[in-house]
Amino acid sequence: MTEPAAVEPLAPGTRLLQVGPFKTGTTAIQHVASARRELLAAHGVVYPGRGLNHRWGLAALTGLTWGWARTDATGAPPRHGSELLRELGAASRHARLWLSYERLAVLDDDVATALCERIGGPVHVLVGLRPLRSLLPSEWQQLVKSGRRPGALDDWAGAAMDGIATGSSRFRHLDHLGLVDRWARVVGAGAVTCVVTDPARPEETPQALEALLGLPSGLLQPPTNLGGHRSNRSLTAAEVALLAAVARELRDRGATQADYQEVVGRGVVARLLARRPSATEARMGLGPRAAERARGIDQDVAGRLAGLGVHVRGDLAWYGGASSTGVEAGPRVADLPDSVPLEVAVAAVLGAAESALRVRNAGARVLARRLLRSVAVPRRVGRAGRPLRSGVAASAAGAGPASR
Repeated sequence: MTEPAAVEPLAPGTRLLQVGPFKTGTTAIQHVASARRELLAAHGVVYPGRGLNHRWGLAALTGLTWGWARTDATGAPPRHGSELLRELGAASRHARLWLSYERLAVLDDDVATALCERIGGPVHVLVGLRPLRSLLPSEWQQLVKSGRRPGALDDWAGAAMDGIATGSSRFRHLDHLGLVDRWARVVGAGAVTCVVTDPARPEETPQALEALLGLPSGLLQPPTNLGGHRSNRSLTAAEVALLAAVARELRDRGATQADYQEVVGRGVVARLLARRPSATEARMGLGPRAAERARGIDQDVAGRLAGLGVHVRGDLAWYGGASSTGVEAGPRVADLPDSVPLEVAVAAVLGAAESALRVRNAGARVLARRLLRSVAVPRRVGRAGRPLRSGVAASAAGAGPASR
């Protein structure tokens, strides 16, 4: 395990590119960075823009798009890329520049190389490493949360691990050995730092960034009261079940991805994440066979990563499964429940109601009203939970394990 003192600050003028991937603690650190821009600038670090991260500018520069399907995919207007490049160009040559966007993990060699050429250099890449046995359930629930229909957890996880083995571009960001090797080819092995994201050591990523950027210790530590929405905490199984049912019903009624994000993403999901689930509420976890297969991949990556010549912070033995299970404490289930607790349904209704009052877009308002009817809590509801109207198993299954 690499000691924090071994990390030297990057040379002035370096662009630190935090490429994710998703579910490796990036959201929490982005909230800290965006809230402390002026403090970072006082220490010679530029965190460009005014938003949470650099999604718009980097998407414009790389051609990344988002949407439920290619037919409705949208991208960032070119002006966002131009604005980001202007801000980078205007920065002092003595400053260190920090760019963060998780979807950079999906870039292939050519696009990654072109991006590094456009943002100038030198470039140093930071990669978060979370073991698949823990990452796959989180990635799956992120797909459900965004309104996609990935299929049952273990089926999707099996397809993802098949994709890793065959080099599928769909699962490129989950192939950690390939991800690190790809960026090492682009910027050089010595310009790549990997951080193992162990729940028992949440300080590892902030400390790595502080060391690389030459910042005082503790400046990037998230506050203890950051909250579930800002930390993007894992959802409980009941919360995922509710979102799966809602997504299926709304998509079947013709909801667009943009309206879904406005109403469900910024309303219902935000309300659910604001909850403080008890330790006894079940989370999603891989079944025994899928977990064992994921552990085998983790062990292989841990054994081969050191041979790439990149910098590694954190415990690779833990990543490989030698010292813990690699998942958060608490009960785990591989299948979604058929009912949700009353407080989960209430949170969803409140989120939908807030969206209906807040949004100005007519389509989104109609969607919010539909959502209120879809998850409305009946006057008589048992504390044990209420049945989900659309059928959770069917809602999660959707179009199958490869659906994004």
